Amino acid sequence: MAAPQGRITADSRRRFRGLVAFSVLGIAAWFLLDAVEQTQYRAEQQMARLMLNQVRSALVVRGAEAMLARQGSLKELEGLNPLPLLDVGEGQSFDNECETSATDKRGWCFNQDRGWLVYRPGQPLTLEGRQREQGEPFIWQVQVNYAGTVKQGKNNKKRATGLKLTEIDAHQVSETQ
Repeated sequence: MAAPQGRITADSRRRFRGLVAFSVLGIAAWFLLDAVEQTQYRAEQQMARLMLNQVRSALVVRGAEAMLARQGSLKELEGLNPLPLLDVGEGQSFDNECETSATDKRGWCFNQDRGWLVYRPGQPLTLEGRQREQGEPFIWQVQVNYAGTVKQGKNNKKRATGLKLTEIDAHQVSETQ
């Protein structure tokens, strides 16, 4: 028997409630996945920042050790691989060598030929004010820090004060490197 015109049947009400419930669940799932994605982004960004802080602290200690030992100069430590200076404990490791063919491999590594510390993020990331896409590398190099200004790449007999981590800009790196 057909329902009278203009009346809503119990079956229609049930369908409407089911549609509303399904829509609310879909919207809740969307917000939940967005929150997970934002948390993952913040976690990777914080991990990279903390790692850079640890590397910089290790370079301060290594520079001080070199200056106190008075064996050689800080200039000899330029291009140093800073990863072995970190005591990362068991279960964590870093690639000591960057594979030039592994552009999709995320994480930290060191390019021995160029003396570069390389980080490839697993997602688009902003670090120290610079934006990189997934797999596009952030690159740093250990350099000597001098007191005073260094003009045109010459230290003009300025006093070396320690080691620093300097970012290599993307325009300084070609696609073949």
